[in-house]
Amino acid sequence: MRFGSTSRLLVSLYIPSALVGLGSGMAVPVTPMLATEFGVPLGLAAQLVTARLAGAALFLIPAGVAVDRWGRRRAMLAGSILMAVGAFGTALAPLFALLLAAQFVSGVGGSLWSLGREVAAMDVTRADQRGRVMSGFFGISSAGMTLGPVLGGIISDQLGFRAVFVVYFALVLAVLPIASTITETGARHSGDRPRATFGLGLSYIRDIAPEYRLTFGILFLATFAAMARGTVLNSMLPLFVGTQLSYSGTEVGLLFSIIGVVNLAMIGPAGVISDKHGRKWVTVPAAALSAMTFIAYPLSPTFGWLMAISVLVGIAEGFALGSMTTAAYDIIPPHARGQLQALRRGTGQIGSLFGPVGAGVIATLASPGIAFLWFAPLHLVAALLLAFVSKETLPRRTRV
Repeated sequence: MRFGSTSRLLVSLYIPSALVGLGSGMAVPVTPMLATEFGVPLGLAAQLVTARLAGAALFLIPAGVAVDRWGRRRAMLAGSILMAVGAFGTALAPLFALLLAAQFVSGVGGSLWSLGREVAAMDVTRADQRGRVMSGFFGISSAGMTLGPVLGGIISDQLGFRAVFVVYFALVLAVLPIASTITETGARHSGDRPRATFGLGLSYIRDIAPEYRLTFGILFLATFAAMARGTVLNSMLPLFVGTQLSYSGTEVGLLFSIIGVVNLAMIGPAGVISDKHGRKWVTVPAAALSAMTFIAYPLSPTFGWLMAISVLVGIAEGFALGSMTTAAYDIIPPHARGQLQALRRGTGQIGSLFGPVGAGVIATLASPGIAFLWFAPLHLVAALLLAFVSKETLPRRTRV
């Protein structure tokens, strides 16, 4: 494709990404209203988020198959329709169980949309552009998720929680015409026919160049560790700082704000470094900093130290966002991009579930601080494997 048409495609993918991220974030602050409206416990009302995540996680592998078999455009279109159905169903749901079902459908649609969007972008970008393109996607989505709760809170306070999902429905409707007009980027080749219907896509691993298969396996472990880091941090940092160290909720929130701001600030530089110097220049520091900060948090003598460590966590998260995804796209053959990326992300989802459960057990038996120390070796192993065993996936001729 010519540069002009590639740029137009990327813009047509970035705009819907911003709208979908904004809509997803809007749902976060409505949980207390759901408990009152439907007469359910607050903990059950919080499962609004869980239902959407469950739909996205359980449909991840089928979404990868759909992207490879149906094409990127059809997957995005189907995902947009399902997200719209989910948002509309949530706005009208008379029962809490139906509301959860609608959010599950929205999560299924989100998997189709996000994977189709991502693979479509990778189809038309050069290897030395992938890091920046992925950084753009994650940055836009993160910004939407950051602004979304503010907008959702204002709308729910003024008009009620159902109005939030009506607005989300309208945002997704705006995505539909864009998705329907996107040019199909997936090429069909005679030797690239799918070998299975809705399997795991494991047979496609042998299509990866032999010298990169071990690297692909290491990316699975690194993704598992990165996803576990995020959920452990979200679940343990409030307990460690607020309960174990007895700091205030405001101070706990300040640490998360520091992490979030630094994370957003690092996404752009991480993409540039990845494209100019190589993927390992971002994947290795992300894993190494994760190990260092998980050791440093329990040893912090003052709140100032906690703030400084949170800056490093933000750098690690900014470097990690999209870096493993970009490295994987470098070595996955085009005809299997959907399925093999879905398989890698599925491993990450297991990490995100394992993280808070394992940390919760350790925190109960010992303390939240010990939970951080217990997970540090996982990140250290990931960093060492990425640094000394995995191969650089960015082609040498594109590095500077």
